[in-house]
Amino acid sequence: MLCADHYLHSYTFTPDAGKATAILGNSEKAYNQVWHLPTYETPMTGKEWVEAFAKAFKAEPDYMILRKWMIRIFGLFNPIVGELYEMLYQYNRDYIFDSSRFEKEFNFKPTSYEDGIKQIVEAA
Repeated sequence: MLCADHYLHSYTFTPDAGKATAILGNSEKAYNQVWHLPTYETPMTGKEWVEAFAKAFKAEPDYMILRKWMIRIFGLFNPIVGELYEMLYQYNRDYIFDSSRFEKEFNFKPTSYEDGIKQIVEAA
């Protein structure tokens, strides 16, 4: 399968992940269970992510989709790109998390993608 920009993908806002990890690590009721960290409920496609960030930075969306073999080759010169190869399963199908159990159990509201992008742009 090829990676594409039309698959839905859930992302967790890093500050939410940090807070949630601390909550789980300090809660006895969390032990020996599987939890999805808080992730906003409406995933976007890769194309929508690019467009949302471009809009926030007041830029034109511009990107390309690398094929698997290209990632392998680029990985020879850039180890960070090389590490992406084993994560490609997240980008050749919808990759969606449901954190409703965590949200309910710990009364946690994930940061919306819109708010997360806004905070990232303001910090840049």
